[in-house]
Amino acid sequence: MDFYQVNLAALVVANSCYFIYRHHTRNRKLRHRGPPRDEQAEAGATRFNRQFLLVYTLVVAADWLQGPYTYAIYKYEKQLEEHTVALLYASGFASGAASAPFVGQLADRYGRRAACVAYCVCYGITCLTMLSRNLNALYIGRLFGGIATTLLFSVFEAWMITEYHRLQIEESTMLLGRIFANMTTTSSITAIFSGVLGNGLVQWFGTRLGPFVASFGCCIGASILILATWRENYGSAANPLENQGAQKLKHRVLAALTDSRVMTLNFASCCFEGTMYLFVFFWSAALKSVRAKSGHQDELPFGLIFSSFMCAMMAGSSIASTRTASHSSHSALNTLMFVYAITSGAFAVSTMLDDEHALFWAFCVIEGCVGAYFPKMALVKSYIVDDSARGGVYSALRLPLNIFVVVAHSLDRDGDDHRNSVFLFCAGLLLAAHFVFSRKM
Repeated sequence: MDFYQVNLAALVVANSCYFIYRHHTRNRKLRHRGPPRDEQAEAGATRFNRQFLLVYTLVVAADWLQGPYTYAIYKYEKQLEEHTVALLYASGFASGAASAPFVGQLADRYGRRAACVAYCVCYGITCLTMLSRNLNALYIGRLFGGIATTLLFSVFEAWMITEYHRLQIEESTMLLGRIFANMTTTSSITAIFSGVLGNGLVQWFGTRLGPFVASFGCCIGASILILATWRENYGSAANPLENQGAQKLKHRVLAALTDSRVMTLNFASCCFEGTMYLFVFFWSAALKSVRAKSGHQDELPFGLIFSSFMCAMMAGSSIASTRTASHSSHSALNTLMFVYAITSGAFAVSTMLDDEHALFWAFCVIEGCVGAYFPKMALVKSYIVDDSARGGVYSALRLPLNIFVVVAHSLDRDGDDHRNSVFLFCAGLLLAAHFVFSRKM
């Protein structure tokens, strides 16, 4: 077995051992505590967790299945010029930025379950347009793809948190922080299986369009489950069709966005998630460059590396959950500040490494921090943002992130020096966010 096979196997074993340990520990605590005081509440909490995560698995699978093949289809199967491919990508982020200020407010007003179904429709359109060779159709696909991404990272979480409180699941042993951790773990596992499934579909169909057909199927399945098993919730107790209710909702969103704590979260999340997108864009070129410098010209096993990164993300989420078992806002903030500092250091160190294996592990540290970041940031946002405007606030938080990514990609240049400059910029940005967190929250 080569280096990447050994490391993937080690990460899989480590995650498996942790899950077994956590399962036994939880069972031991339950036996020690005795039967729950309200078995019906426990059963309801478990049912809610499973129903939500089943849908969430399908919607993130739709995203993960097509992600690795979008560029390859544009570039190699449709033989588009590099400039056109860049414009298609930029149009997707621009669409996400343009839709961010209002899609969440529409979800709060007309229903978050309806917005989740709208995600399935938008992503389904994106998948279908990939079957066309018409450039205008491809741009339409990127337009809907940008809207779908904004919906994915706002309305599902908003629906879940509101329903969690409506069902009074906080009275059970199913903590909200645990559901957020389960979401990260589910996304990571789904990414690994989506990579394997996508590769098999490409070989089976003889084209990279196979994963997009499967992604379309996931969208259909998710929309059916949402309509069959979820109930609607809104951002306002008032009639969502009344103009007065819409005005009140708009004022709530604006008031929340101008709150100092929300503004701090906005800056911090933009810094972390923006650097994450830049990392996704640059990591493969960085590893290829280091390998070429060592005199090896053979191709890197990108599938194994990607799976290793997803395992590292799962491990990061697990470690963060174990480290802060209280799931309180204060402990989550402390973990986030620690994560920002570690990620900043990993980015800085990666610019000084000429060894491929060491660089790979630096990147695994970054992915581990990503796994720790998402459930903790979601928990902090759930405490700070009010349910009445959650969808609008969550989608609006995507606006600066999309602008950041569009601007950053417009400055892209080839070469190791530029890439190292980007990584050092990421390190500095994360360090700034760490200090802002420590001063403002």
